[in-house]
Amino acid sequence: MQSQLDIATILMKVVKSVCDNMPWYSWFVIVAVIAVKVLRPAFKAKIKGWSGEVLLDRFLKMRLDGTKYKILRDIMLPTDDGATTQIDHIVVSQWGIFVIETKTYSGWVFGDANSAQWTVTHFKRKDRFQNPLRQNYRHIDTLSECLGISKDYFKTIVAFCGETTFKTQMPPEVMLFCDVPDYIHRQSVDVIIKAEQVSEIVEAIHEWQATLSRERRASHVANLKKRHKTSTARSGNIRRR
Repeated sequence: MQSQLDIATILMKVVKSVCDNMPWYSWFVIVAVIAVKVLRPAFKAKIKGWSGEVLLDRFLKMRLDGTKYKILRDIMLPTDDGATTQIDHIVVSQWGIFVIETKTYSGWVFGDANSAQWTVTHFKRKDRFQNPLRQNYRHIDTLSECLGISKDYFKTIVAFCGETTFKTQMPPEVMLFCDVPDYIHRQSVDVIIKAEQVSEIVEAIHEWQATLSRERRASHVANLKKRHKTSTARSGNIRRR
């Protein structure tokens, strides 16, 4: 009996030591994985995508200076065809407006800038998904149209969360989520937006998002579920709603 207690004590110490040395985000990933495994299949994709967005949001706020980079998450905007589009993250700065599309996958990812679809394989399972670069270009189109700002001031980023391994040469704008802050810092060389316009852009984005009714937001979510089931210028004014 005593030997069993000794073994249990040793195991607890080992577990505590491992936990104390784990990165902060490891616990978040573990909880998210457990949730995805336990919950019904209908909620798996939603939980999976949400967990990746929250993880990146926390990481951005830890690594980027909030006085220089304004981080917006889960922004929904109207498109020129009467529909809506949802943007995972927007980082507004004097060095440009970084538009981030987040993907949460585990496995090998194959793709390139020109392919309409990319592939992720995990053990014997193979899934295809829309080229996230093309998806993000549409987000930039919408932001440019809403704000009246040239697309030259936007910079695209695709961030992968999860145990992802790139098996093909990816464009420089595609990376693991942990590399996003360093990439933004490297891109922060030339000032292209006035300091006072940064806050104006942020406010304008919120104003455009506020134009969407609850019904249109619900319709956007329903369309996403259906789709999943079937397969600043240096000068000038910011366009406001």
